[in-house]
Amino acid sequence: MVLYLVKYTLKGNDKGVHLKTPHIDYLKRLYDEGTLLTAGLFTGKVGGYLLFKTESYEETQALIEKDPYIVHGVRDFEIESWDVSPFPLKVVE
Repeated sequence: MVLYLVKYTLKGNDKGVHLKTPHIDYLKRLYDEGTLLTAGLFTGKVGGYLLFKTESYEETQALIEKDPYIVHGVRDFEIESWDVSPFPLKVVE
């Protein structure tokens, strides 16, 4: 299975605080549709990762380009395809 990991980073000095609610609403919609699997912020800096399950790199890119943070130019993004291996992991205690 191939998933797509998207890294968001700050572009310029504008953190886009006024865009936070529309950004979150957009991500919630993608999550509800099953396209966005999870997302999380970096610790101590602006940006984060998003994990997508889509049919292609191009589909992922098209979705990202509709995010208000990207539309308004306050974030940069990188997309990496991730070939997930389905094997059990055990946490070492």
